[in-house]
Amino acid sequence: MLKSMADNVVSNVAPTDGAGTPRKMPCRILGRTGVSVSMLGFGIAPIGISPTDAPIFEGIVHEAIDLGVTYLDVAPAYGDGEEKLGPVIRERRDEVFLVTKTLLQEPRNRDEGLHQIQRSLRRLQTDHLDVVHLHNVGRFTREEVFGENGGLAALKQAKKDGLIRFIGISGHVFPRNFVQIIETGDIDVVMPVLNFVDRHTYDFESKVIPTAQKYGCGVVAMKVLGGVVGMKYHPPQAGLLSRTHYANAIRYALSLSAVSCAVMGLKNRHELHQAVEAVTNFSPLTEVEQAALTVEGKKIAQEWGAHFGPVE
Repeated sequence: MLKSMADNVVSNVAPTDGAGTPRKMPCRILGRTGVSVSMLGFGIAPIGISPTDAPIFEGIVHEAIDLGVTYLDVAPAYGDGEEKLGPVIRERRDEVFLVTKTLLQEPRNRDEGLHQIQRSLRRLQTDHLDVVHLHNVGRFTREEVFGENGGLAALKQAKKDGLIRFIGISGHVFPRNFVQIIETGDIDVVMPVLNFVDRHTYDFESKVIPTAQKYGCGVVAMKVLGGVVGMKYHPPQAGLLSRTHYANAIRYALSLSAVSCAVMGLKNRHELHQAVEAVTNFSPLTEVEQAALTVEGKKIAQEWGAHFGPVE
């Protein structure tokens, strides 16, 4: 259903080719889920955490869906993003691939995870979620993830109960911890930091993606523009790479063969249209472009350092 709906969306503000024919938002299969999702994902964080009037919020999201963006990414920690997204989901649930996260605070356990999922379902006005990520999973202890009463047990129970379709993990740090969790065989979708700068610091590209591919996990890129300073979205900030390397940062993430979707935090209609234009017109990096971006990325990585937190 998602594939046919995305393919059939035509908007009067959609990007066009040289002949004026509207271009369609490209889609890719999300790993072993078998679902076709838009290559651009709408990250709700900026308009959820920063105060955004409900009509403006809903208008931006409706327009994104009209433009073929089927992948919506939200979380309980994104201000009132889940609540404001609810009316849109109630109206257009069958058109979108809906993703949220569990931010399990102490104690990180099965019951609290299930309660958070139930709360997200109520706020989002739906009876099921497509993916729930165990978020920032690199920081979890082994017991918090794998224990009988741990976070993974919560997601497995929610999947068994039909509350979620697929289990995901996401995060910014400790890539080696991702590998151990993927190797359980329970993970359907992986969402790590993937950009041409942090590749030289955290390197989820070589440390995590091969294992994700081995197990058939769908891979979703986040922080493709490097994130914002301090990961603070209020007041709204531009991504670290948005002013100097916008197009090539997006092209880098989508040129990774395992990546199905690049989630980008979008705070207004201008950013939505800019992102739609970039992804709709995507072309893979050439070898020469890749080599140049590697050099540039190494240089910037020295300036940024481990800005998301510990590497190992």
